[in-house]
Amino acid sequence: MDYSIDILKQSKIKYDWKTIYIGLELSIIKNNDITNYAVEFLSTHQECNNPFIIELAWGKNDIEYRRILKNILKELNDEHLLKDSNLWKCEKRKWRFSILKCLKEMYQDEPKELLNKIVEIYADFDYPEDMERFINYMPPKDGYNPLLYSEEENIVRLISFFNDFLHKEQQYLQNRKVKR
Repeated sequence: MDYSIDILKQSKIKYDWKTIYIGLELSIIKNNDITNYAVEFLSTHQECNNPFIIELAWGKNDIEYRRILKNILKELNDEHLLKDSNLWKCEKRKWRFSILKCLKEMYQDEPKELLNKIVEIYADFDYPEDMERFINYMPPKDGYNPLLYSEEENIVRLISFFNDFLHKEQQYLQNRKVKR
């Protein structure tokens, strides 16, 4: 996966240093995205004199991004981000939602291809159970028999489930409080 922080902005999802750290850990973003975020952060927090954030903003080649991000999180007194903690899962969901929303816009006129891309994200995010309902190769759990319907009808059904999922995820994520 290779995306940028811009997908979070486009999705109108609040994000902070934790989100950036998780994005790096999941190999979703690159180092230059972190540098860009640090520059943006400093431009909106002019009183900030955190040496780690300043170092990231310089964006030198020899920066240890993971170590510096961990130090920033420690200084901001954020919870320690343990994999599979609730905080980790929430930050991961922000990335997943933003990527899926981006794909929805990219493939709005190609629903079959959108479903194929969704399957890739399903795999990239370790097969989350809450996505199974709209994964095209998963058997329906509600008694629905896809063999009784046309391919187009099945696609429309899966896209409808996908849209419902995005709506619920957006509501959940937008109601979360984020410190910057």
